[in-house]
Amino acid sequence: MRKRTTAVSVGIWAGGGFVALLVAYMAALAVMTARGLPFPPHEPFLTTFHVIMLLAGLTMVPLWAAIHLAAPADRQVYTLISLTFVVLCAVCTCANRFVALTMVRQSPGLGRTAGLDWFQPYGWPSLTFTLELLGWGVFFSLACLFMAPAFQGRGIGAIFTVTGVFSLGGALGLFLDSTAIMGAVAPVAWGIGPAAAVVLVMIRLRSLPLATAAAAG
Repeated sequence: MRKRTTAVSVGIWAGGGFVALLVAYMAALAVMTARGLPFPPHEPFLTTFHVIMLLAGLTMVPLWAAIHLAAPADRQVYTLISLTFVVLCAVCTCANRFVALTMVRQSPGLGRTAGLDWFQPYGWPSLTFTLELLGWGVFFSLACLFMAPAFQGRGIGAIFTVTGVFSLGGALGLFLDSTAIMGAVAPVAWGIGPAAAVVLVMIRLRSLPLATAAAAG
């Protein structure tokens, strides 16, 4: 019988989850905007964003690993480098959001708020916000830029390139202390860009030839 390889199946499922999480984040942000609510967000949006981003960070790793394993042998050097950077991005993201969901949220109730400003996920100056921008502004940018050559000659590569450049713009905005720059690049860098790229990757994975497997007897 012929069936999809494990890598392709994992890539399709992880890709679907990643895109769904990005859409959920953008939808929640759109609701906030429509209601005229300020950013940084307040509850219940704050916890919603933390959970979405924590799950997105976790989902990226199997997605990128599947892309790497499904890539042609002569392109796997690019996908391996990209996977390494996306793991670093996931670590930064998950660390920030886990701290926000635990220590930051519980500290006021415990009466221990000294120094808490340094760990605000959307505050500035903040160590954890810096950590997350390192993840999405530097590591995710490099992950996208190194992923692009794996799809050379395809529209997927161009979208990864644009996403990577815009993501780097987010790090530049933080370096220049410009929320205007970060706000301008965010929709493409961390929303529309990666969502479009991953949807096309899923379509590409589905189009790969099926592997031959021995029927269970």
